[in-house]
Amino acid sequence: MNARAPAVPVVAPPTAVVVSRRRELLIVAGIMLSLLMGALDQFVVLTALPNILKEFGQPNSGTFVVTAYIITSTVAIPIFGKLSDIWSRRNVFLGGLAIFIVGSMLAGLSQSLPELIVFRAVQGFGSGGFFPVGIAIVAVSFPPATRARITGLLSGVFGIATVAGPLLGSAIVDNSSWRWVFYVNLPIGILGAVAILYALGPLRPSIVRRFDVVGAALLVTWVGALEYALVQVSDAGWAWSDPRVLGLLFGAVIGVAVFALWELRGAPEPLVPLRLLSDRIVSVSGGTTFLVGAVFFPLATFISLVVGIALTPPGASSADTVRDVLYALVLPLVAGAAIGGQLLTRLSYRVQVLLGLLTATVGMLLLRGISPTTPPWQLAFGFLPVGGVVVPLIPLGFGIGLTFPVFFLAVQNEVESKDVGEASGLVQFLQSLGGSVGLSVLASYATSRFDQIDPLPNPICNTPAGASQPVCLPYLLNLPAAEVDAYVSVFTVMVAILAAAVVVALFYRGRFLGKAREGRA
Repeated sequence: MNARAPAVPVVAPPTAVVVSRRRELLIVAGIMLSLLMGALDQFVVLTALPNILKEFGQPNSGTFVVTAYIITSTVAIPIFGKLSDIWSRRNVFLGGLAIFIVGSMLAGLSQSLPELIVFRAVQGFGSGGFFPVGIAIVAVSFPPATRARITGLLSGVFGIATVAGPLLGSAIVDNSSWRWVFYVNLPIGILGAVAILYALGPLRPSIVRRFDVVGAALLVTWVGALEYALVQVSDAGWAWSDPRVLGLLFGAVIGVAVFALWELRGAPEPLVPLRLLSDRIVSVSGGTTFLVGAVFFPLATFISLVVGIALTPPGASSADTVRDVLYALVLPLVAGAAIGGQLLTRLSYRVQVLLGLLTATVGMLLLRGISPTTPPWQLAFGFLPVGGVVVPLIPLGFGIGLTFPVFFLAVQNEVESKDVGEASGLVQFLQSLGGSVGLSVLASYATSRFDQIDPLPNPICNTPAGASQPVCLPYLLNLPAAEVDAYVSVFTVMVAILAAAVVVALFYRGRFLGKAREGRA
């Protein structure tokens, strides 16, 4: 899940395409509808996920419904971004949108969890197309003053999604089939596509560039090897010591090394501009945001699962409960990002990131204290949270939100103007990569811990029919406690990841003062 705009800023050419007021409105509406659809989808699916897993009878396999989306989105971001520099930006955008719509339709038709995971991967690949290319279309279609206003509107889409997504997800689950959390994307996406087709020209780049085929192949290869190994550990029961797992992980390490060498030394036009990591601010921002992504994206997924499956009060709707608990994470996140943007002109990079990370670490330490008897919330005066799962989520969301503005603005302030787009895209790629790798690794670890705590006595116990089988009774009675204990172990690992992010952030220097590069903090 990504709670903030996964936009890859692109430096605009000296002149922008001239469009009429009517076409301008249609272009903006088409892009906003597409971004809203993608942003809503993440929160809607998180809210409905426990119900989906219960219907398929696999309550501990749901993390890969989210992981598949993030993995393919991560791979697709640089691929579609580069393709939009070579072909028609409009057509590449519409291609990503079409892939997402088809993936949504197939996800809604899924008859098993493996099918759903595959079709979520299709959705994720499509979203990696229209997110960055939509921002690029704005950059080349409008003059600077208009562009700034439109970019603000597009950023607001993600604020809307954080509020509306959980609400929409719980409403769909309470009043209809969970399949509509995917079908709802179809009319929104089609409206956006029609608006773009009618109002926007092809937007073919004036300079012909080459696509980094080798880099794309290497990227897909090493990410695929890594994720396949982790999925097999989690879902197929392969041991970490299994030669097949070790072989895949070794292949992924070799793939990363070859990919980095190619992007740095061999690629005429690199798919991912790793050369920029030689700059200290870029490398520190990239490393810190990778680690933060490895915490935030898994956190939202695991919270929705542990609350929906283990901590929802008897008689309450799991979708409604997950919705309300997610608000305790995402609303402070939005507030933290907004306040962080204001603080950036007053605090050094190092101080602000450390402030955010330490605040988040306090929340994560508190989250380790949940138990099977922890309520979702305890309120004083009817509105003030004083206990429950929501209390640690507030500093967690707020602290992570404080760090978000630093990563991108520090990089944009540091590099030359010609590199702003590529540097911002690199940081976005690393954050998304951290989320996909973190979610996969931690999901596999959570499954391993769950199997140790509550081993499955019979395969039928993970099916809807298992609830009526006597052999399954001990397993089902212990399920909530085992679920909570497994994820508490994961939250402990997350504390260590945040500690590593603190260490990396200590290497920040400078502060945000226009384009002037400042001395050490």
